[in-house]
Formats: sequence, structure tokens, C-alpha cells
Amino acid sequence: MRSNQLTLIFGAALICVASGLTTVTPRTTTRRSTAVSTLPPISIRPWPCSPPAVCARTSPRVCGRTPKGDCQRFNNICDLIQANRLGNPAGIRHTRDIDCRTVRAVGAAHRRACWVACPARPRACRRTPPRQEICVRSRNNRECKILANTCQLRNQNCNSQPRNNWLRTDKRRCAGMQLGDKQRPCINLPTTTRHPISRRTTTPRPTTLDA
Repeated sequence: MRSNQLTLIFGAALICVASGLTTVTPRTTTRRSTAVSTLPPISIRPWPCSPPAVCARTSPRVCGRTPKGDCQRFNNICDLIQANRLGNPAGIRHTRDIDCRTVRAVGAAHRRACWVACPARPRACRRTPPRQEICVRSRNNRECKILANTCQLRNQNCNSQPRNNWLRTDKRRCAGMQLGDKQRPCINLPTTTRHPISRRTTTPRPTTLDA
């Protein structure tokens, strides 16, 4: 009797042990935590300012171009930068030296239309109103005539002999001339001479003391 009870107890114990070994424990899934960067933001520095131009007596001359197509020579790049800042003339910019081919000297008084390469054939110029007529003079400053516009001036300088012989000048030097007339002697403009103004210097009167 006792042997049967021991057998039953031992069998029940084996069943419990077997059931304990075969129990499946559910898996617990954990999400990976995304690490947040704590580094400081990168600050991008602006480009450093360009250093100011340094000029000397031996600095080369440069050419400046206006938005209207006129060119002027400057003693150096520093003078050109200063003229651009002051707006005298307005919108002046640095350009190729070949554009100042027709400009002989430095200064605003020698400002001329920028040089343009001659085309292979004369250009067909459009009709323009009389207000666009220009007065041109020869290089020897003796003969003048009226042209319709700058297109005709380019054709005259590129396709007539001698080449590049005509320059734009004051319209008063073509007084009495009309479009289509042959060149005539230029009219000399009156020269105005400024006399220095002499200022009077007043000397104080001596004070006399009454006795």
C-alpha cells in the first residue's frame, strides 16, 4: 500500500517538474530609445570683408565704365573705388583697359564713349528722332558735322578712311549745320577766364584817448 502511494507521489512530482520545464515565458519587447544629440549648433561665420585696396605712385592706370557706355581713365584702382562710392560719375565700374582705347588722358574732361570692335560690315541704323542727333569732330579738332545717332558714328569710324577719325563733341560746335551736310570748320566756343576775387582787408582804426 505504501509502495503504491509513493509511486503516485513520485509520478505527480515528475509531472509537475515536466510541466515547469515546458512553460514558455512570454518575451517582453522593449523599444530602442533614440538618443538626442546635445551638441551645440554649428554657427557658420560670414565671409571676411575684402581688404582695402592699397595704391602707390607706381600703381597702373585703370579704366572705368558708366551704365551709359562712357569710359574714363583713372590714375589707379583706389581713385576708381572712391569715385564709385561718391557716385561721381554715377554707377562707374571697373572694366577692361581696351574699352578706354579712345580715351587719351585721365579725368572726367577726357571721358569718351567706350571703344567697340568694328563689325565686318556696316550696320543698318534705325531711324531716330532729331533729339538724338549728335555733333562730331575730327581728331585734329578742325572739322565738324551732324550725325543721326551713335550707330552712324560707329559706321563712320569703322568703314571710312581714316578710321576712328570722329569723336563726339559739344553740339554748339555744329551750330547752323543739318543732318546730311558735309563736314565744315568747327565753331570755336568762347573761353571763359575766371579772375581771382580780391577781398578788401579792413584795418581797425586806432583809438584815441581824450585828454
